[in-house]
Amino acid sequence: MKKVGLFFGGLGNEAEVSVISARNVAENFDHKKYELVLVYWNKNGYFYIVKNFAEIKNPKKKIKEEDFAKYFDIALLMTHGRYGEDGILQGILERFSVKYCGCRLLSSALCMDKAVCKRFLEGYKIKQSKFEVIDLNILGKKEIGNVIKKIKKEFKLPMFVKPANSGSSVGITKIEKISQLEKGIKIAAMHDQKIVVEEGVLGMREVEVGVLGNNLLNVSRPGELILSKDFYDFDEKYKNNKTEIKIPAKLAAKQEKEIVRLAEKIYHLCDCRGFSRLDFFVTKNKVYFNEINTLPGFTQFSMYPQLMMNKGMSYKELVNKIIELAL
Repeated sequence: MKKVGLFFGGLGNEAEVSVISARNVAENFDHKKYELVLVYWNKNGYFYIVKNFAEIKNPKKKIKEEDFAKYFDIALLMTHGRYGEDGILQGILERFSVKYCGCRLLSSALCMDKAVCKRFLEGYKIKQSKFEVIDLNILGKKEIGNVIKKIKKEFKLPMFVKPANSGSSVGITKIEKISQLEKGIKIAAMHDQKIVVEEGVLGMREVEVGVLGNNLLNVSRPGELILSKDFYDFDEKYKNNKTEIKIPAKLAAKQEKEIVRLAEKIYHLCDCRGFSRLDFFVTKNKVYFNEINTLPGFTQFSMYPQLMMNKGMSYKELVNKIIELAL
């Protein structure tokens, strides 16, 4: 029986969400098919084998990266966000020849960095909302000021300011008055030195698509987020749970077909494998790519498992398929 190392925790600000996702996976795990090994990655960067989730408060069995293969045959990552979703952990696993589920190092890094991913897809003429990148690592104070002036002059309200490398909507600010822009940039800069400013799409709806597969893809019907507030922030995703999820989204057949086509195209362009969730903004006549999540949430509120279950899969079958795609 193959041993599956379920990784969770991590160094980023989404460690709490990671634990919730991993709990859900563990509760729906097919123990008749695989042996489950819980691997906790703590805030200090150490890995531990734990018997249960309660043990993460005081883990004892520390393991080294070079010994991963002694404990499991394949890694299933629920390590959302920085260090766990951006190619870092994927690189560690590749260094020690450990098989793992999901996107490889390159596609993980590409999709995690919103600025790089947007510029990459811009080259392939993928329609996106107007955006500007502010890289605090390379721009001087005067250059940053010039970029902000350009945004104020050329962008329409509302705008969204995002850290380039952050997930679960952490550090995002909706700008409804131009005077809020600098504050939004400061908030984003607390999470990343690279910042993306996007122009809001008037009359937009938020839809998401689940993709499962490597070459031959199983693509879900689009699901829509019916928001209870201005935008889908961290609290709305994981704490308030007031957002309504509608699967399938009520769309014209032609528009739904276009969203699915774009999801497949972007998935392949970004060299994704295993599974991902792709997010879009739609208006009456247009579809805009928003972002791609290579390790989408698996919590009880998360869209990805709900999208795939709407296709007729059980949660257990979904987890099994993700593992099979990597073996």
